[in-house]
Amino acid sequence: MPDDIRTMRLARRYRRWLSAYPRTYRHERGPEILATLLDAADPGRARPAAREAALLLRHGLGRRLAEFGRRAFVIAAFAAVLGGLSGIALGSWLAWRDVDPMAPDKTTAIGLAPTVLPVPFDDRADRYGRHTFWNPYSKNTLFGGTGVRVGRTSVTGMMPPQAGVEQVAAAVTRQMRAHGWQDVRTTVHRDGPRTAPDAFAEVTGTRTGYLAAVQITQAESNPSALNLDLMWSEPPGHLRDTILGGLAGALLGALLGLYTSKRMRRYEPGRQRTYSRLCVATLLMLAPACLGNIPTSTGSLLANTHRNGHGPSVYWGGFVFFGAEPLAILSLVPILAIVACCVWPQRATVRTPTTA
Repeated sequence: MPDDIRTMRLARRYRRWLSAYPRTYRHERGPEILATLLDAADPGRARPAAREAALLLRHGLGRRLAEFGRRAFVIAAFAAVLGGLSGIALGSWLAWRDVDPMAPDKTTAIGLAPTVLPVPFDDRADRYGRHTFWNPYSKNTLFGGTGVRVGRTSVTGMMPPQAGVEQVAAAVTRQMRAHGWQDVRTTVHRDGPRTAPDAFAEVTGTRTGYLAAVQITQAESNPSALNLDLMWSEPPGHLRDTILGGLAGALLGALLGLYTSKRMRRYEPGRQRTYSRLCVATLLMLAPACLGNIPTSTGSLLANTHRNGHGPSVYWGGFVFFGAEPLAILSLVPILAIVACCVWPQRATVRTPTTA
């Protein structure tokens, strides 16, 4: 192979690795760097060495990062956190859109009770909330309250005499598994040693989109109780949509923070100060809702759905926590203002001619 063809191929491959550098830097220093690399290359080489490629990639990305500045990465980090938590809430909310907005009806609860309770039960059911999710303190306004409650339909069973909590829980577990309930779990709590009379047990399971939770209470001061709560279970794609929403939100937030902060560096100090104030305003408006949406084992940090017994998890409850929703909606104003500041053309400087 002629040397000039080999050199052209080597130069073309070097240029591919030089694309890691910023465009302005490549235009200014690219030909010089390429000439140095070609002069230092061994005779007969057709492709860059692995060490050279790694150095070009590292130095090029380092040069790109240096152009953003420290402030850009601070803004991008905050934007990624806010975007990730908002994306988690959006993914969870979208997953629950496929579920009936109303809690299971009383007829369904009475019909499923024999598949759960191995004892006689009342032929009537009570409802705690008509909707799948609701807030008893919001009064259907944007004020919010203390979080999300799970709508549930309850059926009361008759506690067998002379039966302990563990025995009844074991009987409920066998009954549910025999009738096709999946993921049946039992938890037992006692106030004191194992022989203490006060005890509480809960048996949960899912079947065809329903979540059943049986609470068994035994107390020395109060009569024993056996109660079945029927709710909607989490949608099959809930966890997937929540994770994808969080990743997408974090990525978009980081990219928006990096892009806007880099664009702001070319403008005058007055616009940069406005940009900083808008970023702080966005942070303050979104922080209450996003902090409330931090995932926990029982849903959201400040608005979990396990306040009245076991329930399905949701990750958008922070938006209904004491006015967090209107603040989150208003945060769109500074976000749009940030974008407008970045794309608004810079005012041309008018120079007044001077006469000698």
